[in-house]
Amino acid sequence: MEKPKATWLLYTSASGEQVVSNEIHKVLEGGPPLKELGSLMTRIQLGKCLPRDTGSLGKGLYEARLSYAGNEYRLYYSLGPQEEHVLLGLAFHQKGSQGAQDRVIDLARKRLADWLRRI
Repeated sequence: MEKPKATWLLYTSASGEQVVSNEIHKVLEGGPPLKELGSLMTRIQLGKCLPRDTGSLGKGLYEARLSYAGNEYRLYYSLGPQEEHVLLGLAFHQKGSQGAQDRVIDLARKRLADWLRRI
């Protein structure tokens, strides 16, 4: 098995709540897209993602794009502070209106700032 280039961490609040893990399970409800998300995260982790898999949103924030059965999902993530081999999942949602997506991106940026203060 190939050695990953990075390790995934999912953002946990200061109180210890596993918020991103909860978002993923709430949105996907354990359905088939959960397996697809795992495959996408593995491709990113191994450095073997396809051009359509990810995109940069600037200021160290990236999005992982998942399409499944006509639905679009986004996992927002960042690299570790020294660009070490950490992928930090910051927020997850089913894509909807642009306003909703902008709010989730803002939330991901706030979570990143919070995480950086706490490490």
